[in-house]
Amino acid sequence: MTQSTKEAYVISLYINNLLLIGGRKFDLRLYVLVSTYRPLRYYMHKLGFFCFCTVKYTPSTSELDNMFVHLTNVAIQKHGEDYNQIHGGTGAREEVTSKLFNEIHWIFMQSLKAVAPMMNNDKHCFECYSYDIIINDKLKPWLIEVNASPSLTSTLPTTKSLSIT
Repeated sequence: MTQSTKEAYVISLYINNLLLIGGRKFDLRLYVLVSTYRPLRYYMHKLGFFCFCTVKYTPSTSELDNMFVHLTNVAIQKHGEDYNQIHGGTGAREEVTSKLFNEIHWIFMQSLKAVAPMMNNDKHCFECYSYDIIINDKLKPWLIEVNASPSLTSTLPTTKSLSIT
């Protein structure tokens, strides 16, 4: 007897034509609260922040193993020699265009619709997620990851005002 199993896959694409700020790669961290999946109702927190790499970006294949060039995650960047203990690698979010944020909302909606059938829809509960979005030089947003139960605190003075506490 054979047992059929579902296999999980991760499909990834390295975005070469990144939007850079000061020559550095960054991603945008946004928070989303889902009040119900059926019907889908979510709210984006108005404040978010950028996570920057501490080393200037280069597409050179000789730097592919350099985490400080390619990975914007603060847990990695804080170990780099160029990390700033006051503001880390973060910056306050600025409005870019309404088109960009419409596309980001489309990413939220599609990712939440994809998991809705598996989610418990208790009307007395809610879910909070953090979304990491990278943006290319054509202002197209790309989903990097979604974090369930994200940390809502900050250890940096510049992001403490953005914390949801």
